[in-house]
Amino acid sequence: MNEQILDTLANVGITLAAFSGVVVAFRAGGSEKWSAPEMRVLMFLVVDSFVVVVLALLPVPLTLADMSEEWTWGLCSALLGSWFVLGVVLAIVGDRRDRSRGKARITVPVVTPLLYVVGLLGLPAGIALWLSAFDIVPRGQAVFVAGLIVLLVFAAIEFLFLIALGARRTGTGRTAGD
Repeated sequence: MNEQILDTLANVGITLAAFSGVVVAFRAGGSEKWSAPEMRVLMFLVVDSFVVVVLALLPVPLTLADMSEEWTWGLCSALLGSWFVLGVVLAIVGDRRDRSRGKARITVPVVTPLLYVVGLLGLPAGIALWLSAFDIVPRGQAVFVAGLIVLLVFAAIEFLFLIALGARRTGTGRTAGD
C-alpha cells in the first residue's frame, strides 16, 4: 500500500473542505440568502471533501488490523462507489425538486457545463468501483485512488462554481434564478 498517495489525497480533501469555509465567510449576505441549488453545491463540496479524507485514511487502520489487501481495497472501493451512486441520485432528486418548485437553474459560464460534464462521470465511476469491489475490474489501490481523484475533481469544480458565482454576484448583481 502506498500510504503517501493516500495521505496526499486526504490533505487535498481537507484543504477543499477548508476552502468551503472561506466561501461561506466571504459570501455577501450570509448563508440564509443562499438558494437551494447553491446550498446543495456547498453541501456536496463539504461532503465530497470529507468522503475523500475518511476513505483515503481508512485503508491504514484496516491494514493495521491485519485485514487482507484484497478485503481492504474491496471494502474501500464499495464504500466510494456507493457514495458516487448516492451522490448522483441526490443531485438528480435535488435538481428535479427545484424544477418542480419553479426555481430557475443557477448557472455560471464555463463552470456550470463543466460541473455537468464531470457529474456524468459519477455513475460510471461508482459502477467501476463496485465492479472492482467484486474483482470484476481488477481490485486494488489503483482503481480506488483513481476514484478518489475523480471525487476531488468534483469537489474542486464545486468550489469553482461557488467562487465564480460569488464573483459574478459581486460584479453584476444577482444571477439568473435568484
